[in-house]
Amino acid sequence: MFSNGTEEVPQLRIEGRIMTKMQRTKGAAGERELFALLSEQLGVTVTRNLSQTRGGGADALDVPGWAIECKRQEALSVASWWTQTQRQADDLSRKPILFYRQSRKPWRAVLDLSHVAPGIFTAPGSLCEISLDAACLVIRESLP
Repeated sequence: MFSNGTEEVPQLRIEGRIMTKMQRTKGAAGERELFALLSEQLGVTVTRNLSQTRGGGADALDVPGWAIECKRQEALSVASWWTQTQRQADDLSRKPILFYRQSRKPWRAVLDLSHVAPGIFTAPGSLCEISLDAACLVIRESLP
């Protein structure tokens, strides 16, 4: 707990960072929003990975072959978010994909082209930022 001057604010340490209850609530709402959109577009029920906080895993694991990370923040930190996304996906032997959104802006996705077109992009690190619709198309094409 810490005091914001008028009240005690509960905290939680996630991935080495301290998050307030308001930040966690916003993040969870962002996950629910994104996962509803993904479920609709992919035809796969996407749900929150409830063990992610304790285990440091991906936010969703329902899409075969993919480790989904979701960020709903105003201050962008795409490079560090990608590092986290890549590490979690590697631990799970899945392809990483990062979705993020700021207020009043559309969802964006970041993925490595070496995971979707390995014949063309042979080395990891060819990152691509695309719309939610384009990301869903890429994911659908990769599903069995």
